[in-house]
Amino acid sequence: MSATLEKARLSYGNAVGAEWLKLTTMRGMWWVAIASVALSLVTVGTSSHAPPEAGAELDWTMSTIASAIVTAWVIVSVYAALQATGEWSSGMYRVTFAVVPKRNLWLAAKATVMGIYAGLVAIVVTAASTAIMLFRYPDESVVDLADVRTWETFIGVPAVCVMTAIMAVGIGALVRSSGIAVVVVVGLLVLLPFAGLFGLDWLAEITAYLPTGAGDSIVQSGAFGASSKDLGVWLGSAVMLAWSVGACLFAAIAMKRRDA
Repeated sequence: MSATLEKARLSYGNAVGAEWLKLTTMRGMWWVAIASVALSLVTVGTSSHAPPEAGAELDWTMSTIASAIVTAWVIVSVYAALQATGEWSSGMYRVTFAVVPKRNLWLAAKATVMGIYAGLVAIVVTAASTAIMLFRYPDESVVDLADVRTWETFIGVPAVCVMTAIMAVGIGALVRSSGIAVVVVVGLLVLLPFAGLFGLDWLAEITAYLPTGAGDSIVQSGAFGASSKDLGVWLGSAVMLAWSVGACLFAAIAMKRRDA
């Protein structure tokens, strides 16, 4: 009987279920989602967009749709980091690690849940921004489901958000401090990509390998930030995956060496 209970308690599915229940019972989760979607749609719904050049309607439409995700992307990523650090700042880690003693299992479950959450928010934003574009610019907007450019946006935007949220969870679990986690996440997503504007040319050269540059390479839109070069979809995906897996790997190693 005890072996059965131990197996049930330590299963990945049960750990994910527990983390999902924990997330969805928090009011903040719903407010963050609503605020992310609303602010993103205000951006695409109220901004003026120069008309596309002849023959570039599809690229123009997809780039504008993708640009709506930026606000939600940053907000949800910061929220993912805070969900990880909140375990320590609230003292909840004592209960969490009593239920799931394997800390790597907890980290995997937390990253999975926040990745799903970020992906759902991104899908809602992308779908709604597509509807807004078709409504605001019925003559200029083009959505061609047979064109790979369309799917680079429809699949790429949620994928980037999922991987960034996983990265943020890893950062939060690594540093365990809400303030430091927010600074690191905002620095990676907002500050460093524009370092070239402040004369840091050497740093501007590596922007393509930051989450923003990799995200732009995946989505092919320039929506996520300033990048010095295009890595292409596959290399961009590998770089983005390296950020998410790398952050969680370092966090897993650090948690094994800590008492709590």
